Amino acid sequence: MKSNFSVDDFLVWIRCVHQWAVSEEHRAVVIMCSNSNHYELLIKNSIHCINAKSLWVSRRIQAALEPEKILTQLGKEYDVIVFDARDLFDINALGAISGTLRGGGLLFLLLPDLNGWMNLTSSRFFQRALSLMRDSKAVYFIEQDKPLPEINYPVGNQKASIKADGLFRTVDQQRVVDAIVQGVFHNQQLPIVLISDRGRGKSSALGLAAGVLISQGLKNIIVTAPRLSVSEPVFYHSNRIIDDANLSRGKLTWQDGLIKFIAPDALLNNRPEADLLIVDEAAAIPLNMLEQFLHSYPSIVFATTIHGYEGTGRGFALKFNKILDQFSPGWKQFNMNTPVRWAEDDPVEQWIDKMLCLDAELSVVSDMNSIVTTDCDFKLLNRDELLSNENKLSSISALLVSAHYRTQPSDIKHMLDDPEVRLYTLEYQQSVIAVALMNQEGGFDQVLSAEIYRGERRPQGHLLAQTLTLHAGCEQAATLKYARIMRIAVHPQLQHQGFGTFLIKNVIEQEKLFVDAIGTSFGASAELIRFWKKVKLEMVRIGFTQDHASASHSAVMLMPFTDKGEQIFELLRNKFQRYLYTWLSGPLKQLSAEVREIIEQDIINDTNELTEQDYNDIRSFAYTHRGYETCMWPLKKYLSKYSYLLDQLNDTEKNLVQAKIEQDLDWQQVVAMTVISGRSGAIEKLRHVIAKMMALSDA
Repeated sequence: MKSNFSVDDFLVWIRCVHQWAVSEEHRAVVIMCSNSNHYELLIKNSIHCINAKSLWVSRRIQAALEPEKILTQLGKEYDVIVFDARDLFDINALGAISGTLRGGGLLFLLLPDLNGWMNLTSSRFFQRALSLMRDSKAVYFIEQDKPLPEINYPVGNQKASIKADGLFRTVDQQRVVDAIVQGVFHNQQLPIVLISDRGRGKSSALGLAAGVLISQGLKNIIVTAPRLSVSEPVFYHSNRIIDDANLSRGKLTWQDGLIKFIAPDALLNNRPEADLLIVDEAAAIPLNMLEQFLHSYPSIVFATTIHGYEGTGRGFALKFNKILDQFSPGWKQFNMNTPVRWAEDDPVEQWIDKMLCLDAELSVVSDMNSIVTTDCDFKLLNRDELLSNENKLSSISALLVSAHYRTQPSDIKHMLDDPEVRLYTLEYQQSVIAVALMNQEGGFDQVLSAEIYRGERRPQGHLLAQTLTLHAGCEQAATLKYARIMRIAVHPQLQHQGFGTFLIKNVIEQEKLFVDAIGTSFGASAELIRFWKKVKLEMVRIGFTQDHASASHSAVMLMPFTDKGEQIFELLRNKFQRYLYTWLSGPLKQLSAEVREIIEQDIINDTNELTEQDYNDIRSFAYTHRGYETCMWPLKKYLSKYSYLLDQLNDTEKNLVQAKIEQDLDWQQVVAMTVISGRSGAIEKLRHVIAKMMALSDA
């Protein structure tokens, strides 16, 4: 590769960029575009030149961290980050790791030659990203056969970050820790709500407060969050206070004090005692669970991020503050505004937030209280419009984040680029107030559908086609074309006023033009089930495991459009209704009372006669990779009819069949009783036994 500059020229240039960054406590980005490895050597020389602590993120560079392992670095700090996006631009990983780059640091972003980068002409997301890269301050492009770019020295508002002394990074952080400690020890008004943007030291403040409380004699603090990885910085910073504590993953002990992580669902199932409950990233946990926390624990700190991957604090506040006002009118809120790792107005933070839509804001409509559905325009959006209308993209992104806690920057890329996605909006005076995101799935041939049914193939991006074929047990289901409602979001100030119903009814009429059936998969709650039934979707599948963050079971609801869709829908619906009674007394016995009450209405009495569909399920369990729970009712009927075959089994086989199928013991009990190695071993053994019984009954 040829360069229009020497190594020495580059080192002089990078020193100037670095000196500016250090003087301002800001960060800078150097984007290097080439498929050659030449730039790797330049970066290594630069790191040596400025004597920096660095992290390399790459799939191709030896000893570098893979993007999938980025979460292991959260809470750490670096002077230089090298992010290699030449093979795949993992935008979630870039957004997450950028928060570990401290003020004065440099982010090197390695891209392929721009002429062929990611098929830019066909990617709306990367067209927009490239435009923002070129227009942002402190973001420098270095391209093959071009000279080094001129250094622009961005000038901020000269407002220096207010730093605290000693243990705390900012006065904001010290104020929050003092408020939590005083609130717990002096019975001041709790709960406390802590709101911050990314990089403001929220999790470290929670950890420091927990450490202080334990060191001063508090016995038991519980930390909960959507995932353990989210709360790991809390434990790290608690350990800074008590350096002789015993720290393990999700647990810190010191003398007779304990800080322990418990997942939200386990916390509500067991309700252990605690002197303080810390709820990190509360916006990512369903409101009904947060409300139950309020009833169970007198001292709680709820913390959440305004803009980030775990939900939006603004949308959260609109809904949760009403609950707090009713339950505890004296609750207090603290906002953390000062960055802990860089100075305010950092250009890299602004660039990342803009590119990944992390700064997206909900539309502000002056006469929100007087809007009715007939005032709104329903549109199938041309997504090219979002490239030229940043306000509309921001509004849609903010709606999606406010409605679903797992929305990530990669979801925004999917929304912009995936050819199977359709985007519908409700707009009032050109402001987006509701959005529905659709994904077209399925439409496979008979051969692939049968392979999915047997558990041999799992096509990515086809959730409905896969789950209805494999888990719901219809071998032809993947041949249908589906429109999956991936997201529906209504402005928080307009919810429960009919706008969501109005939007989906219009979507249904449009989608009839494209597919055989429309459906959705979601975490089952009484409110959501009622909503989907209101627009005439019916349940055809419910999952057997609970989500740890929401304690909900996934559900699939469906509406057919075509004759072929109607035929498969009726088969799925009938199976679900016939099997439901058995599931509710077995793998679904943990369903909430509200959900159980609704879906019990779907039960239809079934006879003990084995149908052809029942035999299909039995064979699919015995000879393929389908799960036991999905086939358990036909297996029970089969064992009842052919119980005499038990005498032809050996003791281990007989005990296994009786323990699982007759007695409904859980897998752990079955393994202990039969002395089979592990759950997977027990399942495989049971498959073998059922196949043996079928061979005997056919003989």
